[in-house]
Amino acid sequence: MRRRQSLTIENKILMAVVGICVLSVLCFGFLMLREGYTSKMTQEREKGEELLAYISWDIRQFGDNVGQDAILAGCAALENDGLVILNDRGTRLLGTEQGAALVAEGSILAEHRDNGFGWRLCYTLDEAAFQSGLVEEQKYAILATIALLIITIQVGVFVSYGISEPVRRLAAACAAIGERPQEASPELIPTDVGSAETRQLADAFRRMLEELRRYNAALAEQKALNENIVQNLPLGVVAYGADGQVLCVNDRASAMLADETFFAAGQTLRLVLERRLTQASVPLEAIRLENGGGDVRVYQIGVWRLGRGSLETKPGTLCTIDDVTYDKIMEEKVGESEKLAYIGKLAAMLAHEIRNPLAGIRASIQVVGRGLERERDRTLCASVIKEVDRINELIGDLLNLSRKRESHKAVVELRPLLGEVAMLYSKLAGNHGVTMETTAEPGLAIYADEAELKQVLINLVSNGLKAVGQGGRIALRAQGGPAEILLSVTDNGAGMDREKLRSVEKGIASGGTGRYGLAIVSRLLEQNGGEMKILSSPGGGTCIEMRFRRTDTGEKETL
Repeated sequence: MRRRQSLTIENKILMAVVGICVLSVLCFGFLMLREGYTSKMTQEREKGEELLAYISWDIRQFGDNVGQDAILAGCAALENDGLVILNDRGTRLLGTEQGAALVAEGSILAEHRDNGFGWRLCYTLDEAAFQSGLVEEQKYAILATIALLIITIQVGVFVSYGISEPVRRLAAACAAIGERPQEASPELIPTDVGSAETRQLADAFRRMLEELRRYNAALAEQKALNENIVQNLPLGVVAYGADGQVLCVNDRASAMLADETFFAAGQTLRLVLERRLTQASVPLEAIRLENGGGDVRVYQIGVWRLGRGSLETKPGTLCTIDDVTYDKIMEEKVGESEKLAYIGKLAAMLAHEIRNPLAGIRASIQVVGRGLERERDRTLCASVIKEVDRINELIGDLLNLSRKRESHKAVVELRPLLGEVAMLYSKLAGNHGVTMETTAEPGLAIYADEAELKQVLINLVSNGLKAVGQGGRIALRAQGGPAEILLSVTDNGAGMDREKLRSVEKGIASGGTGRYGLAIVSRLLEQNGGEMKILSSPGGGTCIEMRFRRTDTGEKETL
């Protein structure tokens, strides 16, 4: 069996302190030596560059006058062992054999070739001699580093053995508390533990134990509060263990489960719940129970998997039982109301969609009637047109009675919208000889419900088609201003006099549609932040102006 080696607290502290100190001292010594090496190497390189530059200058200035031998003699007089001069064939002219060997090895600190003789001037460095000199220069720094290393080791030993004793005593006290946590008391922590730091540690342990004592008292109080909350919840709460045994049940759940007068498929609520838990299935729908007198109880069941209390215990199940009988009854009533409201909306939508085909049917009957020769056929066509008009009036009334729909606003570009409306009425306008014109600036947009805005334009164009005769003209225009956008629908029909215009405006204000449908247009514009103005004169046609706040493409309005 392998024996486990354990270190004492003194050795652990000693290893940490000494390791940090030694590493710091070694790093300091290394950096200091490296700085000395770098500094000395830079000095040597600058010295070589300066020497070679001086020789190159002499050659350029005096070489032609004094000759190569005189220059070589002057360089030899410098008595520098690092200087090596080679001719253009590589023959050594000046320098020691060791220097030539260093040149061959590539140990060159500086080199110049820019001289009139074509010489290769090299300044070499003997690395061994350089390092030896560096050590000689740095010997006091090395000795100081070694001395500092010895001192740090001694300090580490002193520190480790100085703080280990109080720490050992604190560790023994903590071990005793760990063996008997229920008897934990602040008095078990020793007070005479040496230095100020260890005394602070002991004080912290005593405060921790005192806080633990208060926490346990608060935990007991919180447990009692939670139990009280569970008992007074408006829901029934039952907790089952992994074996199906009831672990906890509040009073409301007990009353629900004890009632055996209501059944679902011949089973009481308790049996239904236990069967569900056995099958590990959660009822998605509420459980409906009835008694012999026809009374109904509806319960909504919720099932949650409990987490493990510990590794030894298996997870259980938490069930909630909510009596939703009243909610279900009200939900059924609201459902019926919503169905009726939906039917009303659907009827209004269908009436709205039927109106446009009826306009096409009426126009087609009129076209067909013009080509008939027999009076009986023309009378029949006129009768059909009257019936279509009557249906149209009924549809208008149905639209007025429909409830206001919720707007879905977005940025709507006007140019494609006007083109779509014009295309929708192009065939009908062509059959009547009416010209459709659209004018809109590119990129012009407003923030509105596109479907409602389209309905406004359809209503106005439809009115315009009724007002103009053969060869008439209807113009849809969109113009942008600095702060607003003007949208207009203009026709060159008969127009209206002042009295008739007042009558139309009065009908709009009172909500009556008349035969113009302008009340609906006014309401839809109001929902989309627009204002309408009618301009008309006898024989001058009619212009409906609609003004909106300017909105650039991509802008959104906060609703």
